[in-house]
Amino acid sequence: MRSLLLLVLVFAVAAGAASGATDPRVAYLQKTLKANMVTTFKKQAPSLKLTTVSCKLPADGSTAHCKAFFTVSRTKGYYPVTAKLHDLGGKLTWTATSPKCWNPAKQKYVSCN
Repeated sequence: MRSLLLLVLVFAVAAGAASGATDPRVAYLQKTLKANMVTTFKKQAPSLKLTTVSCKLPADGSTAHCKAFFTVSRTKGYYPVTAKLHDLGGKLTWTATSPKCWNPAKQKYVSCN
């Protein structure tokens, strides 16, 4: 029964992705992650504004890889983030690594210095 449910879920996600619909798990993760990050960065970097968060779920569905885009002063960039939702609707844990900033001269993201 469990494997049948998993199979139905996989096909539902695949069908949603094929039709261009947003996976509700990804939408929930992005919304929750952005809210958590805004709270954290409001204390640590008040001038930083998170604009959007985009995530991709791996096939196993346990740890997502995200990009949290930001602006600060005139600089645009993103934080690479790994995020994990524990249980359905459970606690979210995340870790951001060193940010990447847009370099207009090179037309790509580079390390922020």
